[in-house]
Amino acid sequence: QKYFKNSVRLASMIETEFEANGRKSDGVLQRNEKGIWVLQATNMPAVLIETGFITNKEEEDYLNSEKGQNEISNAIVKAIVDFKNLLDNQRNAAEISNAKAGK
Repeated sequence: QKYFKNSVRLASMIETEFEANGRKSDGVLQRNEKGIWVLQATNMPAVLIETGFITNKEEEDYLNSEKGQNEISNAIVKAIVDFKNLLDNQRNAAEISNAKAGK
């Protein structure tokens, strides 16, 4: 639960990038009652990404295409870089605030 807020933030950023590339989104979903063990057993923000469904022929073709794989991987990388920059900016702001307060 320690990283839940940042996990949701990262998932939302990934979803935003997917949507910017024209991908359909079902939203950021959370499992509150019974969590996904691989996500709960981490000491950092964690997300599980569904890039599409191979039961849908159009999505399967997209996921198997070089274009689709590049678009999906680029969207994920951009979201992760933006997320890291956001965290770094927050840390820097907190350090500046603490320095001004004499802490």
